[in-house]
This record gives sequence, structure tokens and C-alpha cells, in this order.
Amino acid sequence: MRLVAAVLALVLLLALPAGSPRAADSNDAFAALVAAAKAEGSVVVDGPPNDAVRVALTEGFQQKYGISVSYISSGSGPSGARVRAERAAGKYLLDVFVSGSDTPIMTFLPSGWLDRIEPALIEPDTINPKDWKDGHLWFADPQHMILRVFQYVAVELMVNTKLVRPKEIPTWRSLLDPKWKGKLLIKDPRLPGSGQSLNSYFYIHFGPEFVRKLYIDQQPVFSGDARQGAQWIAQGNYPIWIGGEWGALDEFRKLGYPVAPVLPTDGPGILTGAFGLISLMNHPPHPNAAKLYVNWLASRDGQSLFAKAMLAGSLRTDLKQDWMPSFEMTQPGRSYYDAYDYKFITVDRDAALAKFKALLGL
Repeated sequence: MRLVAAVLALVLLLALPAGSPRAADSNDAFAALVAAAKAEGSVVVDGPPNDAVRVALTEGFQQKYGISVSYISSGSGPSGARVRAERAAGKYLLDVFVSGSDTPIMTFLPSGWLDRIEPALIEPDTINPKDWKDGHLWFADPQHMILRVFQYVAVELMVNTKLVRPKEIPTWRSLLDPKWKGKLLIKDPRLPGSGQSLNSYFYIHFGPEFVRKLYIDQQPVFSGDARQGAQWIAQGNYPIWIGGEWGALDEFRKLGYPVAPVLPTDGPGILTGAFGLISLMNHPPHPNAAKLYVNWLASRDGQSLFAKAMLAGSLRTDLKQDWMPSFEMTQPGRSYYDAYDYKFITVDRDAALAKFKALLGL
């Protein structure tokens, strides 16, 4: 009931004319936040280790508000170890964490390092539900501690088109054809992290017999290096890459190499969120600048810069998103499985993964 009341209150607030008292209060609150953030003068952000994203997430905010951004790009996993060591020493150095799914949900949240982000979102452009997919802001957890801003189709199967035509492997099960024995390159299932989602997906949707045949009987080659895997596929060392990174392979495509994505049809499509989770740290050194930053990053301006730099699909509906290829956009009538779903990450994935690893003796 409280959730329904909150939603109704938000709808009524957004329906008020711009000159109404409550709309003016909202604008005043945001103006006060901007002033307080400028007085602090800086914000510390830990974000994706990507040069284009670093530029977008620093220069865009600095140009709009005149507040400097100190950007740390250590990657999600190492960030957890660093913050744990800092807090053990009584140091609180980080304001905002921009990341993938596992570290904030499995480390930051249970460690009690986060403030609830929903109350901090007050900019009218950011919180207007009509500008978001399905008419609401997206959160990565039931308590609305972590904001989610990306969702798009993950490419988990790629080929060298000189060695295999995409229509030769229209389904996941077609990879079990004996002619592909010893010719499959697969992301190393022994590696930790969110890359294990595909292994759990296989076990949940296709069962243990499929897993055994694909990972054992087909004698695939394991690789944990995305750059190396992309190079092997592009140069024709292997015809098929399972669980690879399309971003790494796309660089070769742009250079003229014969590579292409494949979207199997015998299972639901897989949705990802990339580095699209935004967390607000508790005990931040710059509390007002931190709140202003997360409002900006979820705004139309912030999302336009961030999503384009990340080549990711934003959950905002008021962006053209012409940087996204059509195969990474959801299609009407197609079913999808969200690898960033909270229950999948915290319950289903690890349960299936334990069975997957036991089956393979990992």
C-alpha cells in the first residue's frame, strides 16, 4: 500500500502545472542541491575502466555544473577489495559507484556501504516516469538502494563468417553437431564473476545433458582473455565463439574482418545491464555533490553521454540511441531472460552454477 501511495503521489506531483506550489518546491529543492554541491566543489566516482566512458562521466558533469570529478577506474571486483580496506582503516573516500551487477549487489549492499538512492533522485528530468521503459525508474534490488540505467540484448554467440554461416547454427542445440567438435571457443567456465551467468543460463534452460555434451563431448577450447578470443575468431583460428565479448570482436569487424553475431532461437534472449548500475555510498566525502551526480547521470543529458560512450542501451525512452545495432534491441514477441534480475543474481544463478560446476568437475 505504501508503494502504491508513493506512486500516486509522484504522479500527482508530475501532473501539477509548472507554476504550482508543489512543482516550485521540487524545483527549489533541486536548486538548493545544486548550490550545496557547488559549495563542496568536487565528487569522487568509481566507474568503468573505459577511456571513452571516463571522459563522458567526468567532462559532461564538470561542464554542466562546474564541479570537478575525480574518476577511479579500477573495475568492479577490485573496487570491493579497495573499499573494504579503506573502511577498515576508517577512511571514506568514495561518493558514487558505477558498475556491473555482482559487486554492488553481492559485496557493497550486504556490507552496508550504501545509502538508499531512491530518495536522492529529485531532478524533474530524472524522475519523470514517462521517460523510462515501462513507466518507472529501474532499481537493481528490492530496497531500491541501487539504480539501474541500462538494459539491452547480450550477444553470447559469434562466428567467423568465412568459416561458418550464421544460419548453420540457428540454435544453441545446433552447436552439439559432431562437425563442431574441437572447433568451439568458449569463455573459461572456471573464471569467477558475472560471466558465469551464461553457464547458469545453459543449465537452467537446457539441462545437465546439454551442458555435458557442449562442455565435455564437444571438446571446446577455453579462453579467459577477451582480446585474445576476439583475435582468434577474427583471424579464423576458430569458427565459433561462445560467451565472448561482442565489444572486443566488433573492433575487428570495423577493421573489415568477417565476423558476425548470432542470436539463437531455441531459448529466451539474454538481457544485460553492462556497467549500468549506480550506487550512492554512505558516509560520502561530498554528500551533496554525490546526490547531484547521480541525478545528472540518470538524466537525459547524462544518459546520452554515458550510454553512447558505453555503447549500451539506456532504459530511458527519450533517447534516439542510434549507436545501438538492431540485434541488441529487444524485439516484439521475443521472450527474454534478464541476467541482471535480482533473484537470478542472488539465488538462481549460484544454485544452477553449483550444479554446472559439479557436473564438469570444476
